[in-house]
Order: sequence, then C-alpha cells, then structure tokens
Amino acid sequence: MMFQRSFPIPNPESRISGFTLLEILAVLALIGLALAVTAFSLDGGLERAKLDSSARDIAASLRHTRTLALTAHRPQWFTLDLNARSFASPGRDAKIIPGGTVLHVTSAAEDADKPGIARIRFFPDGSSTGGHIELTRRQREVRIDVDWLTGAVATSEKAARENPSR
Repeated sequence: MMFQRSFPIPNPESRISGFTLLEILAVLALIGLALAVTAFSLDGGLERAKLDSSARDIAASLRHTRTLALTAHRPQWFTLDLNARSFASPGRDAKIIPGGTVLHVTSAAEDADKPGIARIRFFPDGSSTGGHIELTRRQREVRIDVDWLTGAVATSEKAARENPSR
C-alpha cells in the first residue's frame, strides 16, 4: 500500500503573510523608546517617594514627641542631627534621612546645645518652641511647620527655589 501526498503549489499571485525586517525593527525601536520614557519617569517618581517618605517620617516623629509630652506631663524633645543626617523622638530609634536631601532647620536657639543638632521642645500643655524643617530634593521642597502655640505639625509642598543655598 502506497501513501500518496499532495503538496499545494504556491500561487505566485498570492502573498504569504508575515512581517518584514523593517516592520520588526520599527516595533523594537518603539518598545525601546517606551522603556526609556518609563525608566526616566520612574526615577523622578523614586526621588519624589524618598522626599515624601522622609517628610512623613519626620512629621510622625514630631507628633509622637508632642503626644509623649502630653501623656507624660513633662517636656519632650525632638532631635535632628544635621551632621549624621538623622532624627529621633524619645523612646524610638533614630532614622536616617536619605542622601541627596538638603536640610534646613529653624528652631529655638535655647534648645540647640551642640553644633549641628537642632531640637524642638514640646511642653505638657501641647505647645512647643516651634520651628520648621525644609527638605529639598531636586526640584521639590517639603516644609514641616511646628506651631509654637498649639504644637500642631503641618506639612506643605512646593517647587524648590532656583538657588537652594542660603
């Protein structure tokens, strides 16, 4: 018994569908461009996340210090070490501020006992010595204000000034 196979004869007028090398290269170029744009935007997003995270951590530590002063019925100090780029509230470990973040602090001179150390004191009635902390990273700035009368902590965001050195 013999098997017979038949093969279709291609019609020269019909075209086999597929992609040309030029079309494949164009698609690869578009994918590369999309990846480059995405990577660039993610880098800016990462910088923004680092700044926002640092600002939230500092504001939370300030609020924690105020709460301790209220509950313990005695003054408590929030400490920011500009040399070590760290901050701490009582009873908690110090946290590091990521490199590349520029810090500016305004606080009461009476609480600055060492160079490079800034402190904000909270009193048992909730008030404080007041001050503000500015965190600048690339073209963004977050400012954390501590009201001296109420001890309330508020954050605000804006574009950084053209000349960040003061």
